[in-house]
Amino acid sequence: AVPEEESEVITPPEPFPTYQTYAFQTEIKRGRFSIVRQCREKVSGKALAAKIIPYWQEDKQAVLLEYQVLRKLHHTNIAQLKGAYVSPRHLVLIQEMCVGPELLHSLALRTSYSEVEVRDYLWQILSATEYLHAHNILHLDLRSENMIITEPNLLKLLDFGNAQFYTPDKFITMDKCSDYVETMAPELLTEQGALPQTDIWSVGITAFIMLSANYPISSDVPCEFLRTARKGKLKLTRCYAGLSGGAVSFLQSTLCANPWGRPSASECLQSPWLQETGLDNRQQALVTFPTTKLRNFLMEREKKRGLLCSKYGLMIAQ
Repeated sequence: AVPEEESEVITPPEPFPTYQTYAFQTEIKRGRFSIVRQCREKVSGKALAAKIIPYWQEDKQAVLLEYQVLRKLHHTNIAQLKGAYVSPRHLVLIQEMCVGPELLHSLALRTSYSEVEVRDYLWQILSATEYLHAHNILHLDLRSENMIITEPNLLKLLDFGNAQFYTPDKFITMDKCSDYVETMAPELLTEQGALPQTDIWSVGITAFIMLSANYPISSDVPCEFLRTARKGKLKLTRCYAGLSGGAVSFLQSTLCANPWGRPSASECLQSPWLQETGLDNRQQALVTFPTTKLRNFLMEREKKRGLLCSKYGLMIAQ
């Protein structure tokens, strides 16, 4: 359990929870900078998720930013913040319990899936992204690992540890992203700063992986990745056979090397591909992608994730 330290209530308007409000239970997930545990609200017995983030005092304000972002958000596709408290060594965020596999794992559990299913998930991701951008918030970590599929096929966006409030005159750099070169937008690699279009690149990467079981650009070396990304030539041959023209256009627009060439989240939602119904929809449902390749992709990615957790040596009281 979290050490029972003297805790500071973050939001004073109502009787706010402390560590005494919850019983901490099994670990759900371990990331680079936090651990997520199942917890139970003692009074109601309700199951919730507790994200426990250790910090040094000099990093406190940066860590609290995740709380400040989450408390403003209410959207179907975003895990809802239920409470929070801060101790001298930990920030604890209490959120709704989202039970289900990560996005790509939910696809890999099937024998095959279609472009229509990919579109449905992208619609939900973009709906959440549009909402965030309308509230001047950038997520800046829209990797599939931060998306859970709950019943009935509802996508929940998690982990706002990289999120930032955005204004056009604000310069945002992302040091935490350097471990994930293959999903970084070119403008982050060149230190031009993050924009709303940076999130759109991440959506494009997620779309590409779902439609190929591969990265559009493969390199752990930033300079090589950037050189390839700047050429703007997507390796569409990596994608599954039978993709529709709409899917190809979506990938090309969201993965444009120039951020100003990418559509906004609202424009993505209005794209003909995501709006398709009727005959086109039925035709796309007929073309299915076997999941063997995706399962192999995930095995390799999990190895890297394990190495990163070891690298950061996250220490939280068991």
